[in-house]
Amino acid sequence: MYRVIAYDEPTDKAGYVIHDPVVGLTASEGKLTISSSQANTLSLTLNQANKLFGKVRPMHTHVEVYDSDNSELLFRGRALKPEREMKSNGQFIQTYDFEDIDSYLIDSVQRYIEIANATPEEFLKKLIEEHNSQVPEYKQFMVRNVTVTNKKDNTLRKVDYQTTKDAIKKLLIDSIGGSIIVEYKDGKNYLDYLKSPGQDHSMEAPLKIAENMQSAKVAIDPSKVITRLIPLGAQIETQKPDEKNDDSSDDGTKLSGQMHAVNGDWGPAIKFAAKCMKTSVSDAEVSIIKDVIKHESNGSETIVNNWDSNAAAGTPSMGLLQFIEPTFEKYCLEGYSNIKVGFHQLLAMFNDSNWKSDVHTGGWGPTGSKRYDKLPVDITPSGTGGGWGSPFPSLGHKQFASYQLFGVHSGGEFRQNGFHDGLDFGTAIYPGSEVHCVHGAKVTRISYMGELGYYVVTHSDDGYNIDYQEAFSSKSQIKVKVGQYVKTGEVIGIRDEDHVHIGITKKDFDYALRYAFTNNGTWIDPEPLIFGKSKQTRSLNEKIFLSTKTDDSNSPLAKQELDIQAGIDMFNKAKAAHLEYAMDYRRADILTNQKHADCSSFVSYFIELAIHEIDRTLYNTETLHGFLKNHGYLLHYEGTNKTLPAMQTGDVIIMGKKGQSAGAAGHTAVMKDADTVLECSSGWPGGYPDGADVFEHGKSSNPTLDNWFSYDANNWSGEWYWYLYRFSGNIPEQDSGDQKGGTIKSGVRYTIAPVNDGKDYLDIPEFQKEFGIINGAVTWDSIKDPAQLLTKGKAWIKAQKASTNTFTVSAIELNEYERFKVYDRYLFINPYVAEQQLLTVISKEIDLNKPHKSTMTFGDKKTKLTDYQNDFKKVSKDVESLKSTVSTIGGDVSSMRAGTFSGNLATISEQLGTVDVPQLKKDYEGTQKDIEDSKTRLDTAEKGLNIVKEDDEKTKQTLTEYQKTIADLDERLKKLEGGNANGTGV
Repeated sequence: MYRVIAYDEPTDKAGYVIHDPVVGLTASEGKLTISSSQANTLSLTLNQANKLFGKVRPMHTHVEVYDSDNSELLFRGRALKPEREMKSNGQFIQTYDFEDIDSYLIDSVQRYIEIANATPEEFLKKLIEEHNSQVPEYKQFMVRNVTVTNKKDNTLRKVDYQTTKDAIKKLLIDSIGGSIIVEYKDGKNYLDYLKSPGQDHSMEAPLKIAENMQSAKVAIDPSKVITRLIPLGAQIETQKPDEKNDDSSDDGTKLSGQMHAVNGDWGPAIKFAAKCMKTSVSDAEVSIIKDVIKHESNGSETIVNNWDSNAAAGTPSMGLLQFIEPTFEKYCLEGYSNIKVGFHQLLAMFNDSNWKSDVHTGGWGPTGSKRYDKLPVDITPSGTGGGWGSPFPSLGHKQFASYQLFGVHSGGEFRQNGFHDGLDFGTAIYPGSEVHCVHGAKVTRISYMGELGYYVVTHSDDGYNIDYQEAFSSKSQIKVKVGQYVKTGEVIGIRDEDHVHIGITKKDFDYALRYAFTNNGTWIDPEPLIFGKSKQTRSLNEKIFLSTKTDDSNSPLAKQELDIQAGIDMFNKAKAAHLEYAMDYRRADILTNQKHADCSSFVSYFIELAIHEIDRTLYNTETLHGFLKNHGYLLHYEGTNKTLPAMQTGDVIIMGKKGQSAGAAGHTAVMKDADTVLECSSGWPGGYPDGADVFEHGKSSNPTLDNWFSYDANNWSGEWYWYLYRFSGNIPEQDSGDQKGGTIKSGVRYTIAPVNDGKDYLDIPEFQKEFGIINGAVTWDSIKDPAQLLTKGKAWIKAQKASTNTFTVSAIELNEYERFKVYDRYLFINPYVAEQQLLTVISKEIDLNKPHKSTMTFGDKKTKLTDYQNDFKKVSKDVESLKSTVSTIGGDVSSMRAGTFSGNLATISEQLGTVDVPQLKKDYEGTQKDIEDSKTRLDTAEKGLNIVKEDDEKTKQTLTEYQKTIADLDERLKKLEGGNANGTGV
C-alpha cells in the first residue's frame, strides 16, 4: 500500500494525508512513474471529497509518496497545472501532475563561464553553487557523492546561459556518462553523481518464467541499429620535427617560430621566445606564464592600466605582461623594444635572470640581472623562412597550363567546384623522373589512397604540410622513409606517372583533405612559395588577393568587435574587379580575385573577414544562419514586417523562410553602417556604371536603403519572410584544424580510408536489406594504424549488438514487487524470450489504487541483429504451426459435433497429451459462435477493403493526371523564363 501526503507550501513542516487506503482515503486514480532515464512523475486524479481538491497551487503545492509497509519515501515533487473535468454523473474531478524535485534545477540559469582543469566533481559543485545562489533554500542542493571520474579533467567546458539541468546533462552526463540521483532527506535536497548507481543482486534467486514470475513481455527496439559502420581511431597528433634537422627556415641558420597568439593562445609564442633567449621552459611554466598574461592583460598587447599607483606616478603599466616603461627599457633587447608588442615583452621577461622565480600570478616583477643586450640568435617570422625550391630544380619556372594551376581556372571544370587544391607539374612541361623536396621538412606519412595513389606528406618547422601525390605507381618509387628529415632539393621519389601534384597547407593534413575541393583558404597556392613572388606570373597576392589576418591583440576575437573595414575593403576590391554575379562554382572567386560571387558567398566572406575567421567556407542562405549563430551573432528579428527597424553596423539580413530559401529562393545582405546596406545581386537599375554586381544602398542612393528593402518585401516570389542577425560581441575561439600543442584541435581521427579504397566506412549488406542504410561511428581511442582499425571494425560487425530489448513485468506476476529498486540489477531467466541476463530495473509504474496492476521494466539486454531476424523467423514459423494445429483440431471437433468423433478420439488424445478432451469439446462448442461472428466481421472488413482499393485506384489515376498537368506547367514556365526543359539555359 502507498500513502500520499500533501503540503500547501514546500516549506511546510506538517502536511495532510490525501491518499492512504488503510485509513479509507483514496485518490480516484494515481500513477507514480520512477525512471532511470527521465524525471520521476506522479499523476493524481481527485474528486471533490479529497482534501487537496481545489487547493493545488502550481509550483507551491508539494506531495510525498511513501511505501506504507516500510515508510520509505518514494517521491517528492511539486505540482504543475491541473486539469479539470466533469463526469457524466455531474461529479467534478481534477487531475494533477507532479514533477520530481530535480526539476528545481531548471529554475536557475548558468551565466557564461569557461572552466578548465576541473574534475567532474569540482565542475558539478561549481554549477550547483551557482544554482543555489539563484533559488530559495528549499530548492538548493548539496552535492553528496560523486563517483564519476574523467581522464581528461583539463577539458575546457563552456557554460553558455543554459539551465543548470541542461548544463549538467550536456557537459557531464552526455559527455562522460554517469547518472544524477536526487534525494530528499531530513528536510534537505541531496544530489549524487554516480558512475554506476544501483546494486547487483546476482546472488539472489533469479526471476524465472513459470516459477516466481508468470510471464514477461519483450519489446525489441531496432532504432539503434548501425548498418554502415564508421570506425574511428585515435585523434591525430601534431607532428613536431626537430628544427636542428629541418632546413625549412633559411637553411637552418635562423630560428623560425610563432610570434603572435594563435586563436588567442600565447603558448607557441612563449615557447619560441624562450628558445630565442636560450632558456628552457617546461609545459608547467608555460601554463603559469599564460595565467599571468590572462591576469595582467587578458591577452591584449596594447592595454594600458590608467588607475593604479604606477599610473598616478606617470608610468602606467601596459601591454601583454603589464611592464612599466622604465622596467621594460631595462630588460628589452635591441631591435625588440616596442612595449606594445607582446613578443617583445616575452623576450624582456626571459631576459630576467630570475624569471623562473619572478613570474607568478598575484603580481609579478623582474628582480634579476639583464642577460643579453641583443637577441642571441637570428630569427625570422614563422612562414617567411627560406629553403623553397622546385621539384624539378634544373628546369626553372615555366608556364603552367591553366588546368594545372592552383584555384579555379578554365579547363578545371571537371573538378568538384572547379577548384584545384595544388599545382601539377606535368611531364610535358617539366620532364624528368626525380621529384625533389620543395621545402625542408620531416616525412610524416607515406600511404596510399584511392585517387591519390601512393603519396608522401612532410611537415616543416614553420608549419607547412606538403603533399607529393599522383606521381608514384608503387611504394617502391618513394625513396624516403617516415621520420626521415629531408632538405630542399633532396630526392623524394622517382616519378613514373604523367605528373606530380604538390599540395601545401598549414592545417592538419587529414583536416585539409575534407576541403580538397573547397576554396576556403585551407590550401595554399604552391607557385609563389616555390618560385618566389618576384618570379611568379599569376600572383594575385599583391594586387587583389585579400590576405588572411591572424588573431592578435587587436583582432575581433580579443576586442569582441567587428573589423568592418576588412569587409568593406573586400567590397571595394570586388567593385574594382567588375565582379559578375554567379551562383555556380565560380562564386568561390570572391576568395581570390573577386571576379565572381553570389549574395551568400559575398556575405560569408564579408563576415569572415570582419571577425578574422581563419577558415574560409562559403555558406548559402540556408547554412548562413548556423554560421552567424556560432560566430557572435544573435537572431534579432524574424517575421513578415515590410519595413526595416533601426539598423546597426554589421547587421545581416537573410530573406526567405529557412528551409525554403536555397538557390534563387533566398537573398542576403550586410549593413556597412546604420544607414547603408551592401549586397551582391544580379543587377539594379541605376547601378554602378562599371557593371559590377555589387551594390550599396544608402540614404541618397538609387534605390535608397528603405526603397531597396520595400521593393524586395513587396515583390517577393512566394511567402515573404526574413531574418535580422545582429553581432553580440561574443566570438568563440575558432576551431580551424591548425596544428598546435600535442593534439589536433579539430578532433580529426584516424580512419580506415587509406586501407579501404578511400572509404572511411564499412557496409553491412545483410542488415541494410532489412533496415536500409543507417550510419553510425564507433571509436577506438588508442588505435592509430588504419589496418588495425579495419580489423577492429570487421570484428565489431561480426559481434555487433545493435538492438535493445526491454522486458516488462506486471506486479501481479511478480512476488515482492516493492523490493525491486530502479537502477538495481537482477538475474533474469526466460528461455522463451531471452537468455540468462543480469538486467537493470529502468522504470517502475506504480498504480496507487491497484498495486497489482503496477508494472516494472527491465533493460540493458542487447541482442544481435541476427537475433532480431531469428526471432522474427521463429515467430512466423510458430504462427504457421499454430494455424495448422488449430485447423486440424477444428476439423476433429467438427467430426465430434457430427457424432463421428469416436475414431478420432485417440488421435486427438495423442496430439494433446493429458488435455481433457470432453472439456475441450465443450470449450470449442462454447467458442464456435465467436468464430462464426469473427467470420462475419471478416467478410465485412473484406468488403470495406475492396471499396478502399477501388478508391485508391481512382486516387492514383487522379494523381497521375495532376502530375502530368504540373509537368506541362513546368515546361511552359521554363520556356517563359528562357530555359530549356532539361534545366539548362538557352
